[in-house]
Amino acid sequence: MRKKTYIAAYSAIAALVLGATGFQVYSANSNVSEKETVLESETYNSDLVQTIDGTDVDMLAPEFWIRDRGSEVLFSQEEIEDYNNNNPSYVEYYSEEDSRNYKLFMYDLPDSIPGDVVRALMDGDIEEKADVDIPETVVPQYAICIERSVAKTLPSDEFVSDDPDEIFFNDLISAEVMPFTGVVVLGESGDGEWDFVLDGSYLGWVKKETLAMCTDKDQWLRICQPEEFLVVAGSEIVMDETAVPTYSAGMILPMGTRVKLSNSNLDDAGKGSIKNSASEEDSLSEYDISHDDSKMASSSGKTINGRSSIGAYIVDIPYRGEDGYVQMEQTLIPVSKDVHVGFMTMTSESVIRQAFKFLGRVYGYGGSLSSNDCSGFIRQVYSCYGFELPRNATAIAQRSDLGCIECSVMTPNKKKSIMAEMTPGLPVYMEGHIMMYLGMEGGEPYVISSCATCIEPGHDTEDIVDAYCVFVSGLDLVRANGNTWLEDINYILWKEY
Repeated sequence: MRKKTYIAAYSAIAALVLGATGFQVYSANSNVSEKETVLESETYNSDLVQTIDGTDVDMLAPEFWIRDRGSEVLFSQEEIEDYNNNNPSYVEYYSEEDSRNYKLFMYDLPDSIPGDVVRALMDGDIEEKADVDIPETVVPQYAICIERSVAKTLPSDEFVSDDPDEIFFNDLISAEVMPFTGVVVLGESGDGEWDFVLDGSYLGWVKKETLAMCTDKDQWLRICQPEEFLVVAGSEIVMDETAVPTYSAGMILPMGTRVKLSNSNLDDAGKGSIKNSASEEDSLSEYDISHDDSKMASSSGKTINGRSSIGAYIVDIPYRGEDGYVQMEQTLIPVSKDVHVGFMTMTSESVIRQAFKFLGRVYGYGGSLSSNDCSGFIRQVYSCYGFELPRNATAIAQRSDLGCIECSVMTPNKKKSIMAEMTPGLPVYMEGHIMMYLGMEGGEPYVISSCATCIEPGHDTEDIVDAYCVFVSGLDLVRANGNTWLEDINYILWKEY
């Protein structure tokens, strides 16, 4: 990747002096005809921040892309709920008994599952590979994942790759498992350290210490699908340290995590205000930041972990008790954390702002490195609005009820003409990679994505950039087959089409 040489510092000074946005200012060391637009956003120093060829540092600010269509609603909450209901999570298995494929739906499992079915889900010869004993009949057990984790194809901590120099792609990783999500346990490793779980549309081995068992399905549903909750809106938040020992202190919660609001919020909250503990008259002081104050505890007498709950949400955090079963810990999340009460409204502006919170973050295959690959990036952003997307980029792209346009036989110009009418914030897909569309600039479409490697325009296919991060780019990047990203776009997701 090559550095861009723009006079960002001059632009920043001009913005401060003029005290307004949208002014056209002239570059200090160029012809008078060369202009730069000062945006009301963070200005990146082009001498310090690198970009992909064809991308300017100005494009690294979400404001550059929001423009005049930011308030458009991409999907309503009703549409998102319909999508989730029409696409329930399941896994398929092949029955040798009658030579047919069957589906297992995570939220509608039978009381018991034949051992042969579980063996098929575990990939057949798992008993030899991992010393697993599969009984004749398996009773599903419901559990909560208590921290961010990854599911693996084998119960092993090993890093497996055909390439001895590989550091990013562990062949054993199958999917990420998000905090406080529900999984179904179908088996245990011989050493007792791993559980084989069904997590939506994925299967894999998860460290037992990251799971807390539930007494029954009802308890499981109450915890993993709370009615009142916060959504983590930042790329991640770090739970505050506490003066008394707590399980959740220092815990990292990634974007899209749902955190159950405690009933204490609803019992004691006062709409639009909180009690001022410094006041002897017990009066109410206005709390005018952009949080839903009706979900905050307002009583100065409410003590959580040795401190008052003023200016914080009271939440219930699940953790694994000594007996392996789920326990709930009441703790606080300050309103200054980047969280939202309930799901966010899915406007174009909101989606773009959420996506740019990951800009520059490391690529994490299957959720490794506590980060995202391309599908994980899209899925985490969309989870802020309630979407329950598949774990696979191809599966996301081919969901027709998202408004999928199959465009593999279209010319590049035809694809451009469609994208020119798209609302920014929707996904586009090529085989093996899914991206978020940002808009057109100079007649060319741009995207943001979490990508491992790429080839910059005008370079040989051997000149590979090891990006391994979230970055903004045009679709003129080149693939190993010599085609541009635009040429290889297979699906455009646009419900209005």
